[in-house]
Amino acid sequence: MRIKWFIMAFGVLAAAFVLASCTSTEELIVQGAGETFHEGLDLLSTKDFEKARSEFDIVVKQYPASVYADSAQFYLAVTYYDEDEYLTAAFEFSNVYRNYPSSKLAPEARFRIAECYAKQSPRVQLDQESTNKALDAFQSFIDYYPNSELVPKAEKEMTELRNKLAMKNFEIARLYTTLGYYKAAIVYYDVILEQYHDSDVADKAAIGKVKLLIKRHRDAEARTALEKFYASFPNSAMKSEADQLARALNIDPNKFENLN
Repeated sequence: MRIKWFIMAFGVLAAAFVLASCTSTEELIVQGAGETFHEGLDLLSTKDFEKARSEFDIVVKQYPASVYADSAQFYLAVTYYDEDEYLTAAFEFSNVYRNYPSSKLAPEARFRIAECYAKQSPRVQLDQESTNKALDAFQSFIDYYPNSELVPKAEKEMTELRNKLAMKNFEIARLYTTLGYYKAAIVYYDVILEQYHDSDVADKAAIGKVKLLIKRHRDAEARTALEKFYASFPNSAMKSEADQLARALNIDPNKFENLN
């Protein structure tokens, strides 16, 4: 009887010891991950990016199941972003929503990827591949998280990027105009009017197209294009120039007053 009682008591003690050991181990993991993560944040705040990155990397690799893992991955990406290493930053931000899709930081990570591409968007005269990537990334962010508080900022960024692409086409059109390649110039003006009709240079593109149609003696098409200008840009600063073109085409500008 005593032996049986002893065995039962030993079993209870052993189970309690195992449970205590597991609890202790979990606490140590949480404590270790938390201390390392916050050390990384302290280093990031002092712009010691390399050491901060090392701390965040430890959390991601040594404590992948901890509550700090997704945040560590996010701020690891931030260390690259803050050093203007945008391609690497974009890759690391992508690891946030790939590895931690339910993380509260996943929406911002996707937004920051778009920002990485936007930061690489060059001046108008250069190739705009990064600009197009940024637009696609911002649109992807909006599609995934339409209710995010970052959507208005994404839309504002997209407007600026679209303006840049419109200006790129506008400068090409003006170059072709200078060279006398009017047909090619009209093609680029049409790109602006069809794809970037809400851009800052859309009204200028419309007027540029009308002028070139007149130069090519395509007056009927010029009249149609001018009518579209008045309908689409009623408050344009180009209206006085449009009125002059209308008179050159033997049209009374007042005819277009009520189009809008």
